[in-house]
Amino acid sequence: MFNLFVLTLEYLLSGIAVLLALRFMKKEGAYVVLSTLIIASNLGVAKLFNLFGLEVTAANMSMGMAFVIYSILTEVYGQSEGRKAVWVGFFAQFLFIMLGLVYTIYTPSKNDFAQSYLSQVFAVTPRIAIASWTAFISSGYIAVWIHDSLRKRTKLWMRNNAATKIGQIADNLIFVTIAFLGLVDLKTYFQIFITTTIVEFFLDYVDTWIVYLGVKFLKDEKKDSENYQKMGIVSN
Repeated sequence: MFNLFVLTLEYLLSGIAVLLALRFMKKEGAYVVLSTLIIASNLGVAKLFNLFGLEVTAANMSMGMAFVIYSILTEVYGQSEGRKAVWVGFFAQFLFIMLGLVYTIYTPSKNDFAQSYLSQVFAVTPRIAIASWTAFISSGYIAVWIHDSLRKRTKLWMRNNAATKIGQIADNLIFVTIAFLGLVDLKTYFQIFITTTIVEFFLDYVDTWIVYLGVKFLKDEKKDSENYQKMGIVSN
């Protein structure tokens, strides 16, 4: 039960961070908090814990918030802005890993205590890196496309959940296939895929209210900006 409490804490911190960024920094805040969550998730994904008999990574909740941001931006500004968010997230992840690898190259001094830690954190094999980046971009594009396609035909909660869930299935399937197929037996391959998908499906149901509030914040800002433009006033 303690891990469930910590997971709830991660959920609250991630969700509140998204809402505060959107409320006070508007669209720019979406990119700030997205980059932050992606970087944090790259650290948290290495931590495993047990939840109701399932092996879960510590980054499931915060990483899932990336799909929340895709939905919010796509809902308010359209598919092009959602795709832009995907590339912003990718750039943050790529630069974080590349700089981390550079840090490990320095010859440590005798007083250094971080070399072993950094070497473990940034011990990314080419196969895992390609799997992660391919899955990230592909699943993001899929989620944005689905949300935008359903924007005029469904309720917000429905298109958000459809886009997020299908996007997460694609993310898991692409990553697990590239990273593990041929290295582990098929039973293990499917266990990794199914377990991760089940956990993310469960966690996904608790983010809908964040999407509604985030959309409201950005639509209010967009409406104010349009009103200023009609009056010939440039908003700050």
